[in-house]
Amino acid sequence: LSPQFREKLQDVLPSLPSQDDYFLLKWLRARSFDLPKAEAMFRKVRGAPCFWCPEPAVPLQVIRKYMSGGLCGYDREGSPVWYEIIGPLDAKGLLFSASKQDLIKNKFRDCEVLRRECEQQSEKLGKKVEMVMMVYDCEGLGLKHLWKPAVDTYGEILAMFEENYPESLKRLFIVKAPKLFPVAYNLVKHFLSEDTRKKVVVLGSNWKEVLQKYIDPAQIPVEYGGTLTDP
Repeated sequence: LSPQFREKLQDVLPSLPSQDDYFLLKWLRARSFDLPKAEAMFRKVRGAPCFWCPEPAVPLQVIRKYMSGGLCGYDREGSPVWYEIIGPLDAKGLLFSASKQDLIKNKFRDCEVLRRECEQQSEKLGKKVEMVMMVYDCEGLGLKHLWKPAVDTYGEILAMFEENYPESLKRLFIVKAPKLFPVAYNLVKHFLSEDTRKKVVVLGSNWKEVLQKYIDPAQIPVEYGGTLTDP
């Protein structure tokens, strides 16, 4: 890690969730080791509503009840695996029941849960775990999901993830993608950096086999070809 970068951040280091080189390196890598750009990026997000909170915010009841997806298992390298279940999501209903800011803050909470999970895995495994794997189940993706306010909100969530959690995504698998998927992806991909886009992999009919290549079947829910069931 560049000593100059750490020196530039001396005024904010005490308030960071982590002060180690691995944490600070993420910001440098996200800006190709351009120190002024990395510092500007870092300071821009420092005031984000949940990123620096000592504890994740509690999501609104309606969001907790209707927002699909969550943390489930670990890949073969010990990284947390997060599932997003798109089909059942009632985007319009959510946005009529909760504000856009509520949804974005809820995603901040999810990201904080994942960051803390990475920290716990690092301690448990005795090695640095700093990235997460994501699986997007797109079965049932339809025109209802392409409602413009919903697309705009999701775009802001993606931008938030890019800005606040750089270098945190290991791989994003798209499974059960319908014909409409390319249209939906084109609406939001401009919110993603080129590096992140390279990590998005659309899987075909052999998606269960591919998941098992990266995740032990014992860590994959039965619905996705593994053996993991509720306790």
